[in-house]
Amino acid sequence: MAYMLIGYDVESSEDEVTTAFLKRANSLHTSLGVPATLFIRGQNLERNPTAFEAVAANSLLELQQHTYSHTLLKTVCQCNEEGVTVFRGGTLEEIQADVAKASALLREYLGVRCIGLTGPYTYYRGLSDRPDILKVLWELGIRYTRTFGRNEHDWMPVPLQWQPFWYELQGFPGMLEVMIHGWHDCLLRPLCGWTDLDGYLALVKPLIEQAAAEDLVFSYCAHDHSSLREDPEMTIIIRLIEYAQAKGMTIITYGQYYERRKAEQSSRSQL
Repeated sequence: MAYMLIGYDVESSEDEVTTAFLKRANSLHTSLGVPATLFIRGQNLERNPTAFEAVAANSLLELQQHTYSHTLLKTVCQCNEEGVTVFRGGTLEEIQADVAKASALLREYLGVRCIGLTGPYTYYRGLSDRPDILKVLWELGIRYTRTFGRNEHDWMPVPLQWQPFWYELQGFPGMLEVMIHGWHDCLLRPLCGWTDLDGYLALVKPLIEQAAAEDLVFSYCAHDHSSLREDPEMTIIIRLIEYAQAKGMTIITYGQYYERRKAEQSSRSQL
C-alpha cells in the first residue's frame, strides 16, 4: 500500500502567520476530509493557545511537537552550492528541557499526550548515530520521530528509497523514524520562485508517482509560513492531495501510520 503523510511544522515567529495558517489548514482539511499532522513549536502554542483550540478539536488533525524553542537535536553540516554551513545542535540537557517543555504545553493547553516529534532542520540518517538522544526522547514518551530529512550532504533532496524504520539496532525497537522525502517546502519554493506554484508542483508530483507505483511512503514536509506565502488559499497542498488520491494513495497522519506499523510489528513477534 502506498501512503502519503502530510506534516506541517508550525513555527513562524509571526503570530498572525501562525493563526492564519491554523484557520486555513483547519478549514481545508475539513472540507477535503483528509488528515494531517501539525508539529508545533512550543513557543507558538504558548503565545497563541486559543488559536490552537479549533485544530485540537478536529479529529482529522493530529498535534505533535517541534520542540519548544526550535533547539536542534544534532549539529547540521550543510554542504550545497553556497558552501559549507554548520548549525550547532543542543546539548543533551538542552534537548531534554526543550522537548519536555513542548510536551508539557501540549498537555496543559490542549490535553494532548505527545508521542511524535519533528527535529528542527532535520538531519542525515535521523538519529541513527545518536542513541543517547534517542534515550532522552524515549524517556520523555516520544515514540516516533521525523528527524531524517537531509541527504548525505546534510542537504536535499531525500530520495524515496529511504523508507521508515525502527531504531532497533540503536536499542529502541519501539521507536519509529518516519523521514521526510524530497525537499522541505520552505527551501524548494524559493528556488523555484515563490510565485511559481506550477513549477514547484512539477518537482513534487514525481515523488507521488513513484510512491504510488512502488507502494512506498511519501512523507511531505510543509510549514505554516511557507504554506501561505504567495498561496494564501494553500492551493499547493490541495493539488498535491488531489493528485495523490487520483493515484490511489492512502493519506493518514503520522500517528496513524505509527500505529499501523506497531500493530504489524506486534503481529510478527507473535508468529
